[in-house]
Amino acid sequence: MNIAKMEMANALFNQIYIKTEKSFFGLKTKVTYAPTKSNVVGITLDYNPTEGQKVKAILEANLSELIAVLKKEGRPATSDNGNLRLNLCYSQDHEFATLHLQQFQGFEYHTVGKIRFATGDEAKKLLSIFVK
Repeated sequence: MNIAKMEMANALFNQIYIKTEKSFFGLKTKVTYAPTKSNVVGITLDYNPTEGQKVKAILEANLSELIAVLKKEGRPATSDNGNLRLNLCYSQDHEFATLHLQQFQGFEYHTVGKIRFATGDEAKKLLSIFVK
């Protein structure tokens, strides 16, 4: 997925530990997590309303609450076409993650909560939930 076209791209690119490079005549943007020099990739995951509420609870939990919330809610299952969408950018070494939950209403997606940025152990724990 082209990270530059994601709604959270500006927030991501403004992080001090993110490096961007334009290539292919400015049409392609290479995104790197600077501390580890790992490439950043982007994906989107869709969820039905029930599973989307699990995602919301996970994203709102702080690191110390994350395991308890995951035990209570369970791992959210994606759907082919849901009204909640998780935009996820992460470094390939799993040391960095950005998570942005949106809900489809009125023919467009609207942000639910805040964009969450995570590094180190927090990023690894969050990514273990969403990335196989």
